[in-house]
Amino acid sequence: MKFLKNIDSNDILPYISTTGLILIICSVILPVPVIMMVQDLLFFSYNQTSFIRPQEAYLGFGGAMLLIALILFSFLFTKMYYDKKDKEYNLTAVHLVLFVFSLVLLILPIYHYHYFDDQGVHSNTYWTFSEESIAWDDITEVSREVREEDYAVLSYTFSSDEQSITIPFDYSDSDTNRTINYAVEALNWDVEDEFVEG
Repeated sequence: MKFLKNIDSNDILPYISTTGLILIICSVILPVPVIMMVQDLLFFSYNQTSFIRPQEAYLGFGGAMLLIALILFSFLFTKMYYDKKDKEYNLTAVHLVLFVFSLVLLILPIYHYHYFDDQGVHSNTYWTFSEESIAWDDITEVSREVREEDYAVLSYTFSSDEQSITIPFDYSDSDTNRTINYAVEALNWDVEDEFVEG
């Protein structure tokens, strides 16, 4: 920490400005391939009938990269200001805490996913690192959120006596569509529609 506090802003200018610009550019390009590759490496199984990567995972990863770039630029510009005024720099700890927090925000989207397999429905929501599961036989109620204006299905909610898991739905995802339709028919569920505006 003393090293960062005492370093001259002119020495770090080319490194931080280059890194920040690369992070900004990569925040648009990298989220989709990185999330897909890392989630496949960590969570892929041949037993899964459908694996869903929510859009929030991509947006969160890109947003965290932008946040890291902003923190780096904030560190650089405040350091330059303090050097120009010839004052002792005292914001190092603040920037380090923000940087560590942004790294956590970068990791969280990797653990945001849903999938179906032979056992049931599984989900890991955005702000957790733990997976929730409901076995097919434990599901007591199934509902789906339907947009009122065009009757598009937005999500399915699977409920047991103890918990509920909501899975986003996309008609273009044939694996998810097929899995849900098969489960509804095989387990003879009555699916309740919940209409929402917009």
